[in-house]
Amino acid sequence: MIKIKQISPHIRRVTCPNPSKFTFKGTNCFIIGQNRLTIVDPGPIIEGFIPQLVAALKPAKITHILITHSHRDHSPAAAELKALTGAKTYASGQHNIYRTDIDNPFKNSGDWDFEPDIILKDNQTFNCDNHTFKAIQTDGHCYNHMAYALTHIDKNPTQDDENCLFVGDHIMGWASTIVAPPDGNMSRYMHNLYKLQTAPYNVFYSAHGAAITKPKTRIDELIKHRLSREAEIVDCLKQGIGDIVEMVKINYPKLDQALIGPAAMSTLAQLEWLIDKNMVVSDAGLTIDAQYRLANEAKNTIYS
Repeated sequence: MIKIKQISPHIRRVTCPNPSKFTFKGTNCFIIGQNRLTIVDPGPIIEGFIPQLVAALKPAKITHILITHSHRDHSPAAAELKALTGAKTYASGQHNIYRTDIDNPFKNSGDWDFEPDIILKDNQTFNCDNHTFKAIQTDGHCYNHMAYALTHIDKNPTQDDENCLFVGDHIMGWASTIVAPPDGNMSRYMHNLYKLQTAPYNVFYSAHGAAITKPKTRIDELIKHRLSREAEIVDCLKQGIGDIVEMVKINYPKLDQALIGPAAMSTLAQLEWLIDKNMVVSDAGLTIDAQYRLANEAKNTIYS
């Protein structure tokens, strides 16, 4: 049974039945509009879910489908939804990775078949019937990650909880975001996190978990968290610990065994960011098995 929750006069939410350690209670699918509807992130392929959703929303017609990014818990159901409704899909592009010189352990998490009808650019405004959206590039968690601001309804600027940004997986209230190279890139993630510090929106609607009603506070928390993780890694390197597996044991002492792999990939992402900043070097490129050390000029200056 589809449970649709009204969260503002023009916005509803239904949570897909795909709970897990990575998706929390499931993927949030957002419904914007009353008679002609825009869907943000229809979710994964779950038998019967999309037909039930379409039926539950009748007699309203779904006309637009916005995809924040092409991970398999967000975009695959777009094809079925498009087939049933004729709605066009919007995104920043097809699935891709940041680099091809390293293995991609998250290859199967990507929706490589997804191909949007309309490709959006950063800061592009576009209309979905009587709703106006602005696309905001937020890559880092995923190469093609895009957030969508609801800026106008019936040509009137949005107010209160409808002056909002659909942030996908870029920002979540229940957990920090997985950033795992080459599927993700920490430098890009942090750049776009800082970018949203001054975003003029009252609410962030995340793809997993509850609405974020204090966006700047949450962004500040996430930045502090990432810098804290960076400091922990640098502390390990100062002690001569350059092995990622050992770093994870030290920095995540009580972690669920199922999350050891993602923690190692997150550490790799942090190391890639440190390498980008010329703070760290590797003896064998960017891999889980490489040995890492502080760059000579950084040994006595970083977090001293």
